[in-house]
Amino acid sequence: MKLNNKNISFLERIGQYLILASILGFVAAIVMSCIPASITYIDGIASDGTIAAVSIVFLLMGSVFAMPGILMEDGKDKQTFSTMRFMVLTVALVFAAITIKIGWQTSSFEDFKIHSTWVYILGLAFGAKVAQKMTEEPADETTPDDTGEDPKDKNKVPPTK
Repeated sequence: MKLNNKNISFLERIGQYLILASILGFVAAIVMSCIPASITYIDGIASDGTIAAVSIVFLLMGSVFAMPGILMEDGKDKQTFSTMRFMVLTVALVFAAITIKIGWQTSSFEDFKIHSTWVYILGLAFGAKVAQKMTEEPADETTPDDTGEDPKDKNKVPPTK
């Protein structure tokens, strides 16, 4: 995040607010889970992990808004967003929210069960991103700098006579 508040765009400011809301949501979920259900009238809202799952969604979306470079292409045109990165983020966001919601409800690791098809979904999403990255054109690293020298030649030792 930028230190100079005058240069922050509207979406970056929204991202900061979403991150702050996610932190407050996690704190509220933890506090509400510690209070016995017989004392409060909020039975089931905090204990089923909904607040924690929504907080992780706010955290991830706030991170994207606050740092939009996360979804930017690595190619020559830095101003375009990558749809593949967006799709991988979406799949990871849904998986994280479901996992946190399930994990918040369980009292032991044996009770924590996720359907096995999530492995295939995550593998397909991340594998597709890797395949896309491998097929992209590599950045041209051998372009001469301002001195006219090849950057790879800077580390070479000149031949001795």
